[in-house]
Amino acid sequence: MERISRFVLRHRRPLAALLAGLAVLLALGALRAEPPGHTVVVAAHDLASGTKLAAADVRRARLPEAVAPAHSTSRVDDVIGRTVAGPMRRGEVVTDRRVVRADRMSGFPSGTVLATVRLADADALASLRVGDRVDVVAVAPDGGERAEVVARGVEIVTLPSTDHESGGVPVGVATSEDEALRLAERALDARLSVLASRA
Repeated sequence: MERISRFVLRHRRPLAALLAGLAVLLALGALRAEPPGHTVVVAAHDLASGTKLAAADVRRARLPEAVAPAHSTSRVDDVIGRTVAGPMRRGEVVTDRRVVRADRMSGFPSGTVLATVRLADADALASLRVGDRVDVVAVAPDGGERAEVVARGVEIVTLPSTDHESGGVPVGVATSEDEALRLAERALDARLSVLASRA
């Protein structure tokens, strides 16, 4: 023990320098190490509905595995050029529900068409997202007839990027050709609205 003590005392300055260097190396290693979690792509700043995403609009971030949403991506290239389906806040994770498909009708069964439904109540947009399934309801303007479900369980494909003060709020839904024709007919004599529907 005495020999060790004498060695430490004799070389205390070089040893102190060595230990300080090791501490710096460990600190740099901790800074360079990627934090634990899951890499996701998030909005780099507030985004308006209808924004076509560019590289400056998104960035990568790390989230704990438990809170990283499903159907997110870690690759910025996966979302560049996609269109934002609704307003997004800075830091919000980009998922498949937050952007419109590259081809809006890809993945739907053969015979599916994109129909535009003009909603009478613009406030309904606050609770709608692309990918939601809704029932489209027709209501007579004078209230003389009972409300009728014109299309059931249709999927929302597009939402408006700007406010529409007149003529109704256009919402694109994926439906069959027969239902699209019924929607067009009822739009001539009724006010259209939507109800949340189970997938």
